[in-house]
Formats: sequence, C-alpha cells, structure tokens
Amino acid sequence: MYIGAFSRLAGTSIKTIRYYESIGLLPEPARDGRYRVYDDTYVETVRQIRLAQSLGFTLKQIQSMCEGENIKRGLPRKVIEAAVAKRQSEITEQLAELQRQNEALEQLKTQLNC
Repeated sequence: MYIGAFSRLAGTSIKTIRYYESIGLLPEPARDGRYRVYDDTYVETVRQIRLAQSLGFTLKQIQSMCEGENIKRGLPRKVIEAAVAKRQSEITEQLAELQRQNEALEQLKTQLNC
C-alpha cells in the first residue's frame, strides 16, 4: 500500500510517518518507482509506537530502545518487554513516592486539627 492508505490505516498523518522514518523508528520501505510501498507490519509498528507514547514513553526513549535492533518486521518483542518492565518499575517508584507524600499530608492535617 502507498503512504496515503498506510496513514489512514495507522491513524496518523503522512508527515508523522515520514518523521518516524527519519528518526529510525520505521525502516526504509520498499519502493515502486518513486513511491513508498508499505505492508501491514508498518501499520502494526506505528500502532505500537502510539501505544507506547500513550503509556508515557517519549519518541526519544522508544528510539533509544530500538537502537541497534532489527525493526524491519516491527518492534522486537524483547524491546517491548524491556520497555514495559522499565516503565512498570518507574510507575512503582512514583506510586511509592506519592504514597509517602500522601502520608505526610495526612500527618500535617492531623497536626493542624490538634
């Protein structure tokens, strides 16, 4: 499929697709003359990237996780698993910090009521 159909299926703009290619998140597609030709793997890769972004990953983080990896058939499973484990660890730390802050606020509230 050409880039227009690809962008519609992926739910993103042509500009975004070209940007992902330029920063190495999408591999160079096959060509039919001067036109880029994409397959379904590219659509799934864009969906994975967008899901990762919705879960708090930046494009820079995704890019660094993919560095040196073969992304011709999508984001490698080990990259996704490592990213998920790292993000879960970060969230766990954030939750612990928020719990500490909440406890400190409760103590302050108790002191103010005395």
